[in-house]
Amino acid sequence: MRRCIRATPEILSSGHKPSCLARFDMGLISDSPHPAHLWTLDAVAGLRVAQVCVIFSLPRQFGTYTRALAYIEWFTPFRTPDPASGM
Repeated sequence: MRRCIRATPEILSSGHKPSCLARFDMGLISDSPHPAHLWTLDAVAGLRVAQVCVIFSLPRQFGTYTRALAYIEWFTPFRTPDPASGM
């Protein structure tokens, strides 16, 4: 299975080319440098939902990076499930 996250802007139609909707993928991201949640029974402990808004690279004058950088929007952290609904 290949893991990839995409962030693509809307492309307006041009001539014979149809338009393409914007796509901003979401992911579960570990908010800990040491993912201890991998050894717990709580599947979402230590994870947060984020939506990727932009994937970019910096000009060389700011240093070189082996991977792309991303601007993400964080969502509210998971909380303890409601006892009545279990959600």
